[in-house]
Amino acid sequence: MAVLTQPGPVFLRRCSWDAGSLQTGQLWPLSVTMTEYRGPHRWELRNPPYLAMEFLLEGELAADIDGERFRLFPGDLLMICRPRFAVLNSRRGFLKRALLLQGTLLDAVLSGFSLYRSRLIRLSDARGVEELFSAIGAALEKKLPESISTVNGKVFELISALSAEGARNGSYPETLNRAIRAIETRPGEKLSLSRLAAASGCSVSTLQREFRNCCNTTVGGYRQRVRMRLARQLLRNSELSIKEIAERTGYFDQAHFSREFKKTHGLSPQKWRSGEISTVSADGNWGS
Repeated sequence: MAVLTQPGPVFLRRCSWDAGSLQTGQLWPLSVTMTEYRGPHRWELRNPPYLAMEFLLEGELAADIDGERFRLFPGDLLMICRPRFAVLNSRRGFLKRALLLQGTLLDAVLSGFSLYRSRLIRLSDARGVEELFSAIGAALEKKLPESISTVNGKVFELISALSAEGARNGSYPETLNRAIRAIETRPGEKLSLSRLAAASGCSVSTLQREFRNCCNTTVGGYRQRVRMRLARQLLRNSELSIKEIAERTGYFDQAHFSREFKKTHGLSPQKWRSGEISTVSADGNWGS
């Protein structure tokens, strides 16, 4: 439930599509908005059933989410993950984009990408994120069944980009950041846990604990997540064979790669590439 306690919003652009009748409720954008507020503004959220991504373009914005305070500047993105209570304030107004997401797979996907809690992300590629917001909004405007695969693909691309941005934000211990960079830059290489810990400057037990505490997954789970992200990109944007993609992502057995991909996405690599919709259950494994 959203409560606007001071008037003044100007919706410059609003794209929404309730696609429930198309049975696409696993992970679906409820709306993408471009909103300008002129003058003082206060907005309250109480037990929202969705994830809100608030992307600030101009002005300043303060937020209080279940007692945790944030201050946003242009280029910042705030993830609001279904809090009990949230308040957003601006003294002079602002310009922002917002994306609302809901679906049965939302918890599993956010947990798999370490975006399962409200957090502030200071974007290094704000332009790229804004382009993804625009692409999702444009696809929603069409309201065509054939747009579903485009929307789903762009939503996953956005979540993946935000996960990578969050990992670079310095909120993790430096030893964990080193391990993440090693995995992200060499996803196809089989780095042993001992080698990865040595390259990160810590013990194996410390590295395992940091992945569990900060990323909500194991080292192997994080590596799997990165490999699956690369696999999706190659399936969508290249003409490489499934065998070649398996090799590039560290699977030297095509059958093993196909099993892992289907376990993660609910679809075979071939069906994902063709744009079919997943029917994976809500407890599907997203690399965690």
